[in-house]
Amino acid sequence: MDRNQKFIKKLSAKENHKVRDVVKQILSGNFIGLDIKKLRGLDGLYRVRIGRIRIIFHAGEQVVIKQISSRDDNTYNDF
Repeated sequence: MDRNQKFIKKLSAKENHKVRDVVKQILSGNFIGLDIKKLRGLDGLYRVRIGRIRIIFHAGEQVVIKQISSRDDNTYNDF
């Protein structure tokens, strides 16, 4: 189990359901209605905000989820 799956598993049922729905929406390429911003200085990386939770993904020929985590000082340091 990777760290994204572990993080989702620890969320409340309501947050878990919301995050899973947004991940499915991102992977399908449907970005309508999502709070998306391009990450400055990083080619092709975007973030989606769901309250305190951030989903960072790479949008190219394929959409790849890079990280799902709570917003803190270290959220964007791995990129």
